[in-house]
Amino acid sequence: MRIVFYSSNSNIFDEKNFIISVFPKNTTTFKNFRLVHPEHEFFCVTQKPAMFMPEESSPNVFYLPQDASTQDFADSIQKLKPELAIAMTFWIEPYDWLPVSDSLIAQKLNESGIKTICHSTECGLNCFDKWRTHNELNSLGFDVPRAVFCDHDLYFCAGSNKEVIRNVYKESVLSELKKLKLPLIIKDTTGLSSYGMTVVNTYGEAAGYLNSKRNNSNRLIEEYINGQQYGLEIYGVPGFYQVLPPFKMSINQYGITSPKQSIKCGPCKLPESLNAMMLELAEKMKFYGVVQVDLILDEKNNWHIIEINPRLSGMSYTYAAACSLSVFEMLYRSCVQKVLLPECKGLIMSLKLPLMNQQELLEISSIKGVKLLNQTNDLAAKQEREKGFCECIIAYQQ
Repeated sequence: MRIVFYSSNSNIFDEKNFIISVFPKNTTTFKNFRLVHPEHEFFCVTQKPAMFMPEESSPNVFYLPQDASTQDFADSIQKLKPELAIAMTFWIEPYDWLPVSDSLIAQKLNESGIKTICHSTECGLNCFDKWRTHNELNSLGFDVPRAVFCDHDLYFCAGSNKEVIRNVYKESVLSELKKLKLPLIIKDTTGLSSYGMTVVNTYGEAAGYLNSKRNNSNRLIEEYINGQQYGLEIYGVPGFYQVLPPFKMSINQYGITSPKQSIKCGPCKLPESLNAMMLELAEKMKFYGVVQVDLILDEKNNWHIIEINPRLSGMSYTYAAACSLSVFEMLYRSCVQKVLLPECKGLIMSLKLPLMNQQELLEISSIKGVKLLNQTNDLAAKQEREKGFCECIIAYQQ
């Protein structure tokens, strides 16, 4: 069988200033994966920064230009004459909408007779917009925190409309906020991960935030759920899903998981109640491929879904290390062969280290127990904290 792994990027990527270094290289990982499965021909079609994909072009790896359209992408895949195309969707700032981009490519491939493993456009949009996610989960019967949606244009419409004496929409939002239980968490509805999230402890703080210049797009204001934060991934297709055991996430001083600073440790035991909840979520939303879910276990031992990312995630390398498999292998086994991934063995920790040079990366990657290093370095960043970090995944097995 001829199988293509693909991933697209709709945004400009400055490859001269934004440097990604992975040890061991994805090129080596993909080569080893192909050697394990000589019965198939595997290809990669992608765009920079091509997270999780081989770093170099080759007869089996194709990089498309940044301005390639959805049709260009589909045409490039079709030329390889595959029987199957598997989305390996990644993420990039400012909008977490690449699952939608890959789903549009999948639509064109399906129309041409090529089978795909990719989330639907509807699924991508429902997870991209946090207000839509909130309403979708509620409609499917999942417990969600009470929330208020704030339309940015309506909230500030009085400023540019001389006919308006008082902004009734603004008054209604502030009135509804007072019905929510403090503290509150304010989110950008279409932003990436937890960037831009703010926790407020009074209604005055909430109103102050919404009235300020920080409120520059639509916002979702939810009741903040106190508890331990976790994350997990789900692999598979309708009729066959596997929920991987959760990892515990550290939080910052504001009670939020920070992508640039958080520590992940686990895997923790997968409770039967959580497994059943995640399988129900997968079947109802008809996931195709890999999905990452952020969760909170509250003080009464109830699980709450905080966010759904229908793509590879900041946990994917950690799970690959825990399962002693590549990301390619995990997608292939779960979605093509439809067999269970191996049980995660030992203890795994993912932590963020300061930026290092290439020699330091090589030295650390050779230390026993270090499974993978993944460094992102933004050379154009003006502030030190914005330059990036090195994710170090460490395994301990008794």
